[in-house]
Formats: sequence, C-alpha cells, structure tokens
Amino acid sequence: MQKLFTKILVPVNFNRNTGLALDKAIQLANYFDCDIHLIHVQTPTATFPFLYNGSFSGSRIRESGKKYESQLKELEDWCKVKLQDGLLITSSIVMGNWQSVLKQTIIAEHIDLVIVPRNRIKFSTALIQQIDLNRLSQQSQCPVLTVTRSFNVNHLQNIVVPINDFLPVRKLSIATYMCRLARGSIHMLGSGVNSYGGRERRCLKKAYQLLSDYGHIKIHCSLPENYYNPAGILAYARNVKADLIVVNTGKESLLKGWWNRLRGKYLYNESDIPVLTIAHQQDKIQFT
Repeated sequence: MQKLFTKILVPVNFNRNTGLALDKAIQLANYFDCDIHLIHVQTPTATFPFLYNGSFSGSRIRESGKKYESQLKELEDWCKVKLQDGLLITSSIVMGNWQSVLKQTIIAEHIDLVIVPRNRIKFSTALIQQIDLNRLSQQSQCPVLTVTRSFNVNHLQNIVVPINDFLPVRKLSIATYMCRLARGSIHMLGSGVNSYGGRERRCLKKAYQLLSDYGHIKIHCSLPENYYNPAGILAYARNVKADLIVVNTGKESLLKGWWNRLRGKYLYNESDIPVLTIAHQQDKIQFT
C-alpha cells in the first residue's frame, strides 16, 4: 500500500489545546510511521500592539522569542520519548502571520498532513479561530485534520465521505487508506435529489465501484435529500456515530447562509466529530 503520510505539521500556540494536538500527532505519527514538525508563529503586532515599531520593541521581541524557544524545546523533548524509534521531530519559531507562514512551511518542509485541535470551549487564542483552514488546504494542497479528544486513529470504524457531481479521487484515496488500516467502514453520501441531470448519482456509483475494486473495505451508500447541506452531513455523521468526516474544500464544507459565508464558517468550525479537509482542485474527474 502506498504511503500517503510522511511528515506531520503541528502548529503550537502554547495554550490549553497544545497537549491535545501533540497527543494526537504522536498517535498518528506512530501509526503511519511519520516524522513531526512543530511550529510556533510569533506575530509582533499581536504580541506588542501598542509599542511595536520594528526597533523600540526589538529587545522585548527577542526576550519573548527565547521564552518560546525554551517552551518549544521542552515540547520537542516530551514528544521524543513517546515517538517510536527512528521517527524524527523538529521544531521552529517564525516571525510573521500564521496563515502565510503555515503555507510556506508546508511547501518548504514537504508536509502532507496538518493537525489542528478542535476544542468544545471556544476562545480567541485557539488556532482554529485564527487560521482559515479551508484556504490553507486549497493554497498548499495539503490535507488539514481537526482533531477532538475522542479522535483515535486506531478506532476509525466509521468514516463519512460526501460525493458530489465529480469523482473526488484524492479524497477517496486518503479515506480508504485510513479506513483500511483501521479495518473500518466508509459511508458515502450522494444526493437524494435528482440534480445536475443525475450526475451526482453516477459519481456515487462510480465511487462505489472504485472502492470495491480497491480491496476488502466495508462500504455503505446513502442518498439523503439534505446531504448537500454541511449541516446534513454532520447530522448523518452523528447518526452513524462517525469517527471521521472527510470533505473537500469549498462549498462542500462551507455552512449555508450569507452570515456563515461572510464569517467563513466551515464544517470543521462546528463539528464535534474530527474533520479532514482536502483540496480538490487538482483531482476533479467530471461525468456528463
């Protein structure tokens, strides 16, 4: 089986979610035989909103940077003990903006999975509130996984995968890869409404054939009428007690309503189930 994950990126913000992110990253690294890279982005204007001018606060920035370096080194040492022999962990602190720095790091470090914690309690320092994960995945072509405390890579028994009017090869490949290792089931959702000239149902059928040919995987297909609404996807996932939802970027994960579109509210923001967001621009196969 082709190895899909080799290096995991974990953004670290030194808040209450840091332990959650590291715990799940170590679990995934040991399971998929991956290296880990920790990164903290120091944003000067956020740290010193009133004093920063590029020179006056330089000493304070250096002092703050040393503190973060020490904390990051402690986290790195803590992770090393828990990682399997042969797996590597590195770390870095970069000055700049979270969004742009993460994109650059994913490309430069050849990252193929980003892990961001999703906590029930919403607070302003949470990375999920500061980073547009949908845009990050689109721009970097890297899957982004939002994990919860219940996430367990060894127990991915039910994985929900929506199917739209094209065949999402990359999404299906990653979902199948994770499902097969855990010996779980894939629940594919197609539209119960006869839209796009029935193209969605044909894509669902093609996806089923593709996974059936791949190997011994348990596959379930459903055609609920409200599946196209991300809220409907979440409701279905809760109903089947899903351990993971795998969605494409864009409208498939964007919550409906002009207010949600204005605020950039995506499925990963609201879901109490872990969500793996995967860019689809480069893998669309259309059916007519």
